[in-house]
Amino acid sequence: MIAHSGIGHNHRLVDTALSAAGVGLCHVDSSGIFSFDDATSEKLGIARTARFGEIIVRIERDHRRDVLNMIRCVVGLPEQRSTEFLFTASDGQRYWLRAIARRTTEHCISDCAVVTLIDVTSDREAIEILRQSEEHLRYTVEYNPQLPWIADPHGRIIDVTDRWLAATGMSRETALGEGWGAVTHPGDIERVNEQIMLALTSGNPFDVRMRLCVSGHYRWMRAQGYPRRDDKGNIIRWYGYTEDIHEQVLVENQIRWNAEHDPLTGLANRLLFNTSLEKSLAAAVQCLHRVGVLLIDLDHFKEVNDLLGHHAGDSLLQHYASQLREVLPPEVMVARLGGDEFAILFTHLTNREELVEWGEAILNLRQDFALDGSSMDCRASIGAAIFPEHGHQPSELLRHADIALYAAKDGGRGTMLIFESKMQDEVRERAAMVARARTAAKSGDILAFYQPKVSLVTGELTGFEALLRWRDSMGNIHAPASIVAAFEEAEVADLLGETMLAHVVNDIAAWKRMGLPYGNVAINAAPAEFRQNNFAPRLIKSMREAGLHPSDIEVEITEGVFLGRGADHAKDAINRLSENGTSIVLDDFGTGFASLSHLRALPVDMLKIDRSFVSHINEANGDAAIVSAIVNLGRNLGIKVIAEGIETLAQAEVLRSFGCEFAQGYYFGVPTPAAQIPDLIRKWPGNEARRGPVQLKDARSA
Repeated sequence: MIAHSGIGHNHRLVDTALSAAGVGLCHVDSSGIFSFDDATSEKLGIARTARFGEIIVRIERDHRRDVLNMIRCVVGLPEQRSTEFLFTASDGQRYWLRAIARRTTEHCISDCAVVTLIDVTSDREAIEILRQSEEHLRYTVEYNPQLPWIADPHGRIIDVTDRWLAATGMSRETALGEGWGAVTHPGDIERVNEQIMLALTSGNPFDVRMRLCVSGHYRWMRAQGYPRRDDKGNIIRWYGYTEDIHEQVLVENQIRWNAEHDPLTGLANRLLFNTSLEKSLAAAVQCLHRVGVLLIDLDHFKEVNDLLGHHAGDSLLQHYASQLREVLPPEVMVARLGGDEFAILFTHLTNREELVEWGEAILNLRQDFALDGSSMDCRASIGAAIFPEHGHQPSELLRHADIALYAAKDGGRGTMLIFESKMQDEVRERAAMVARARTAAKSGDILAFYQPKVSLVTGELTGFEALLRWRDSMGNIHAPASIVAAFEEAEVADLLGETMLAHVVNDIAAWKRMGLPYGNVAINAAPAEFRQNNFAPRLIKSMREAGLHPSDIEVEITEGVFLGRGADHAKDAINRLSENGTSIVLDDFGTGFASLSHLRALPVDMLKIDRSFVSHINEANGDAAIVSAIVNLGRNLGIKVIAEGIETLAQAEVLRSFGCEFAQGYYFGVPTPAAQIPDLIRKWPGNEARRGPVQLKDARSA
């Protein structure tokens, strides 16, 4: 082992054994000569005998002083010293060596040392790996936003990180045990304790959300805990972490709010209302109480949009939503379902009268809404339904409330109606009307009848009004009253209008070819026909293609065309027809609420006095005065006046005395099929001599 030639065979066996164990020996004499055993010399790539200078250059610079001090101390003092250093072999491989030196006098003239060298490279590498792992774990814990903690089997905290303490501002002593409750929001403690107790009882992991006081403010946190068990399955520790999820919760809450609320008014939307209604009905079944639903529709809301603009409509909706919230209790859900439709949910109704009282309170919200100097009356119509009387399912209850709302609007608006079964029958009948009208139009059973219009001054025939009739499968002829609902459906109303226009244009063209003095023909335009904005172009095109003059047809409109979605289209169509030379007749004059404003704004050529005034014109009830006023109004404005519904000579005489120029009614002639009109014209007094055909105008010049 030591560098002396006298070492025998036994020493070589020891060398072999030590080498196999990773141990080598070195002898250092007082002159600084190092002697190594064969195995160490070979492993490190150094001579068996070498000077200190040759050895020290192989040692890592930072370790050289430690090695030198170790040798000096051992040689000078009779005690054992050790150190570890990094050594570079001749082949470049680096070894961590532990050197243990002790003084000896054997084989030495003066003091010397024996050094045991142990290869600890693998130990050092393992320690370094462990150190890096620990460092990685430490940094992972320290820089992770999650705050770890450890609890005993009963859930009491036994350790937390410094960052947990820093975040909550608690001391370690205060935080341990159940101290976390001191910084937990009072509204969350009961719920969190229930979930933790459930986890402790079942042994399952838990995951709870709570608000913890951080830097003086509550923030949303997420706490998760997992059990650690021993070999027998007993829980010996709970390990978990607390994570700040405040921003995430705020975003989630905002997303949920956006999904469940109307952005314009801040009220619940249809989704949240339907969900709440479903839950309320489920609870009502268990608790045997009533649930009430009100559906509200703002009267004339479309007029606000049309006249003042959508910004005004939005302001009105916001204003009305605010009024609803003020008049109703906080626990009552108020929702905006869309457009101008609102819904209110009463989850615990005492009786029917309570719902009626709340409905009346809402109807009393008839405050004027002012915007940009314009004032609108924000009244509403309300339909109501009650569980269990009117339905057990949400869809059924809402459908019945909607039917009641439709009935309230149809009955004059500004009222509240609670659902009755007869209302559903009326809805079915309206649907049947629409179906009958659609079938008649498609099967060619829409017919044009004509009623004469006459001059009250001369008695001559001045024209006709085209009146729709329809034929059923048995061949019976019916008036339009039996399909009146169809004129409110845009698609069917448009189909009926096209069919009637085709009949009228063809009939007038035939009368032209016969040379008959038919005057002109008035056609009725339903409000729904204007919603597609194609009424005027379609009429003008049809007349031109048939070779008719624009004055051959008059268009009768009611004030209904100026209400709702078709208002703008109606005004454009009327102006375009007037510019084309087609006369405009304002029908049912005196029965609406804004006729005078229409006379001022629109090119009206004739006023038609409604039959409701004419039928009682001989009675002392004020109708005669109204009719006289209308006639004078027309005269002063330069507008012709015609009265309809005249059934007696006495009525005609009164109208003539008032100065009314034209008349129409059963006294002069009943609605007549188109095939009989030529004979009617020829036989009209003063027309007997007129027989010959006239030359049709070219369609391009019409």
